[in-house]
Amino acid sequence: MMNLHAVVRGAIPALHPDETVTLRQSTGQTNVRGRMVPVYGPAQTVSAQIQSLGSDDLQHSEAVNLTQRDRKAYLFAPDPKLPPNGIVRPLARAGDMIQRSDGFWWLVTAMLEDFTASGWVCVGITEQEKGPDLSASPDDPAEDPAEDPSERLPEVSR
Repeated sequence: MMNLHAVVRGAIPALHPDETVTLRQSTGQTNVRGRMVPVYGPAQTVSAQIQSLGSDDLQHSEAVNLTQRDRKAYLFAPDPKLPPNGIVRPLARAGDMIQRSDGFWWLVTAMLEDFTASGWVCVGITEQEKGPDLSASPDDPAEDPAEDPSERLPEVSR
């Protein structure tokens, strides 16, 4: 089978350069003081192509509540056993998160094309107002700068 992506790959970054993003993949959720908090795997650095949605993409994703802050992203070198994805209820995945170099976070809402066997996927993404709660996730810093300190619950002593 011919890999057409490999044929055109050289021309793509010449027109629109790849960017490096941080991918945090949802691995489930946990109960933190009575509040369900998504759990994300360790941060992964991956190459990405972030593009605007065309009319075919809007039709493909059924155009449900789409805004100007929706894009598609081609993510390279994802783990084929756990490809980037949106909500996957049977696995309790809440949707993966991508952070771009400008610091903005984007929620993966759907897998539009799955080519994990060739090392990439195309996902629908939506810009978020603030980053994810990483308090229950591995390798998070002691204090997440994206978190609003006023929203933290006080520790309860026993």
